[in-house]
Parts: sequence; structure tokens; C-alpha cells
Amino acid sequence: MIKKILLLNPPGDKIYFRDYYRSKVSKSRYYYHPLDLLYLSGRFSADKFEVFLIDAIGDSLTQKETWLDIKSINPDIVLALIASPSYNQDINFLKKIKNLLPNCRLIITGDVCRDLSDKIMTTNTFIDSILLDFSTDDIIKYLSGETGTIPNIIYRLGDKIISGGEVHSRGDFNVPLPRWDLFHLEKYSFPFSKKKKMASVLTDFGCPYTCSFCSINTLGFKLRPVSSVIEEIKLLKNYNINEFFFRDQTFGADRDRTMELCCEIIKEKLNIGWSCFSRVDLIEEELIKTMKAAGLHTIIFGIESTNEDILRDYNKNTSVEQMKKAITLCQKNGVRATGTFIIGLPGETKKSILQTIKMAKELKLDYASFNIAAPTFGSKFRTDAIANNWIDENNIEMDTSKGMPIWKNQELSNEEISKLHHYAIISFYLDPKYLVRRLLALRSWDEISQAIREAKSLLLG
Repeated sequence: MIKKILLLNPPGDKIYFRDYYRSKVSKSRYYYHPLDLLYLSGRFSADKFEVFLIDAIGDSLTQKETWLDIKSINPDIVLALIASPSYNQDINFLKKIKNLLPNCRLIITGDVCRDLSDKIMTTNTFIDSILLDFSTDDIIKYLSGETGTIPNIIYRLGDKIISGGEVHSRGDFNVPLPRWDLFHLEKYSFPFSKKKKMASVLTDFGCPYTCSFCSINTLGFKLRPVSSVIEEIKLLKNYNINEFFFRDQTFGADRDRTMELCCEIIKEKLNIGWSCFSRVDLIEEELIKTMKAAGLHTIIFGIESTNEDILRDYNKNTSVEQMKKAITLCQKNGVRATGTFIIGLPGETKKSILQTIKMAKELKLDYASFNIAAPTFGSKFRTDAIANNWIDENNIEMDTSKGMPIWKNQELSNEEISKLHHYAIISFYLDPKYLVRRLLALRSWDEISQAIREAKSLLLG
């Protein structure tokens, strides 16, 4: 019998990113595709499952509208995202689904599940199971009736809770092509895209680096075959998608494979534009030239801090000299460079934060994103924060993108960190030299409109 499975991103009172185990609130009303649901969508074979998708955030659905859509589908299985910033909203909404459809099997996945799976299952008896890694086929083993311990699956069996634990690997990231036909592609956006219609694509899973403030490096590291990535790009071009955001945590981490992918994009004459995340210590002349030839127009560098003691203490292990070199290479090759920064890590002082803000302007970045340090689920930072009583481990809801810190920094008060965060944004984006540089770089009405929207959100939101 074919089962109806609903992939669900619940509604919320804000634009929540709940995917890839790193949740946050959108800073400027952009919203890209939920990767967990996207890459799970292709795993459910047509002979066993009928797949439905409700992305209530992407489609701007209210709770009532979402309930009506769920009721009309009447699914046998609901696989739903939950997230730290929206945790209580998510749990309450999912409980109502179970009340509405008591025979439906309810599966959840998300960042909070990694550290709090036992608590979530114990206190929310309406949840049937938890998925801890969307990059594997463990969910299929579970839904096919496999018993005993299943890696990355926690489920109820009578009165017992059976846990296979969180098990990640290194090697190949083999994934069937996603069901892009389920997504309303016009609903998604990314601030650095040069075209309105865009798609998010993963070419690897996890990260090989060891930054202790990050949770993605605790997921292992797996490379997707180049042929699979090319096949997905070609599929998306059939939907008139020529703009891509490669959502790898560190694009270019495997240089040879990155060169192979870029050369294949060039060889196939795919004529796409794209942006990606990367590190400043990976960028060199041949690589950036090849990436540019393959369509790269924007790199987002995880700079985090320009204080090299902080970078060393948190295993970032990059230098200011590498930052300058990478950004210069981007400018030389016509690639926009963006930097992300973390404000208020343990050990930081007002002086070190002001130093980072000053250097952010001197680096002549095209854009900068300033985030307040948060001990995210799955990270060593969170483990240390709990051990040092910097954070109440029962405090689930947090947002790294803005707002007040949710943990206690020993050197600075939360109010001081919040003020420095606000100052960083104002100081960077209202710097006269930056404003002149940005105005001279605008080439179209779309870019002008986008710049206005971004400015309003950054300065007023």
C-alpha cells in the first residue's frame, strides 16, 4: 500500500530557517530552500510513497491555512522541521496536527534534536520518532519497518524509546535527485543572487574543519559525486533556473574535487551564476579564476574575528593576512566578497570587538554580516557554555542573527554586546567610503531595489 508522506516546514511568526541543523531568523526577508526537506524528497520511491510538501514559511501560510492544507492531504506520515528560535511554536503546532490526525506517524528533525532528543521524546509523547541526519537513507530503513537500533533514528516501540544514536560518516554523499517539482520556486530568494529565481544546491555534507563555535563540523564530511551535482543543475535549468547558491558549509574544502566540478560546469556550457560560502585560507589564483569561469560571482567568507588570538582559541586558524589576500584576489577577478563576523565570543573584550569592526571596514568587503555569538546545538561552544554555567541548558530558543545574547559572557554584559552588534552594522554600512563603493557597483534597477531593501532591513530591523 502506498503511503502519503508530507514534508512539512511549519508556519511561524517570523521567517525562520530551520534547516541543516543551523537555525536562525532571516535578517532581511530573504528565504532559501529548506535543505533537509529538499534532499529527503528524492528518497521516497513512487512505488511506496506519495510525497507532498508544505513549506509554510516559503509560501507565507498562516497556521489555519497550513492546517487546512494538511487536512486536505490527510497524510499517513508527517516529517517536520523544528528549530531552536521557534521551538515552542513548532511543538505546539505539531501537537495540534497529532490531535487532528491521531493515526498519522509524526517524525521531526532539526538542530534542537541533536542535543535534546531524549528530553523531546520524553516530554512530547505525541512525537513518534526523530531523524538526526538527513543525508543518509536511515529514514527509509525506519519507514520500511526495520527494527532494533537504526543509526540516526530515535523511535517509540510500545512503551520503550529505541535510539540508534547520532552516527555521521566521511566519504561519499550519495543522494537521489530532489523533487524540485514540489517547490514553488518563485517564492525563494537570496540577497546575493543576481537573478530573482534561484535554487539552493548541496555539493557536500558537513565540514572537515574544527571551528568550535560551529556545529556543522560535527556532522562528518561527505563529498557528492560531481556527476550528481551536474545532473541536478541540468534538471533545474529545465525550470529556467540559472542562478544558484551552493550551500556547502565550506565550498572548496577539497580543492581537486572543486576544480573538477568547476571544469565540468565550464565543459558542459551550463552558463550559470552562483554564490557560495568558503574560507580565506582556501582561495588562491588558479582556483578563483576557475571558479569565476564557472559562474562564481559572490563568495561569503567566514571571517568571524580579526583578532588572531580568538581565531586560534576557537580553532578557526586563519590570519588577517589570509583575509586580505583572499579578498584582494576576489576583487582582482571580479568576484564580490562578503564577510561574516561573530560578536561576543568568550574571551572577547570591547577592544577586540572594536578592532574587528574597524578591520571589517578596512578589508573593503562588498557586504558584511554581523552575528551575536550563540552556543548552537551540536557545537563544542554549547558543551563548554553548559559546563561553565554560561547558559541554562534548558534555554532552547536562541537566534544567532540578531537580538540579545542568550548566554553570559564573562567580559561583557549582554547589553554591551547588543550595543556593539548594532554599532558594527551602522558603522560598516554608513561608512562614507563604503557607500560610495556600493553606489558605483550598482549596475541595474534590480540591484538598486535590492540594495534599498537590504539597507532598510539591516538598519531598521
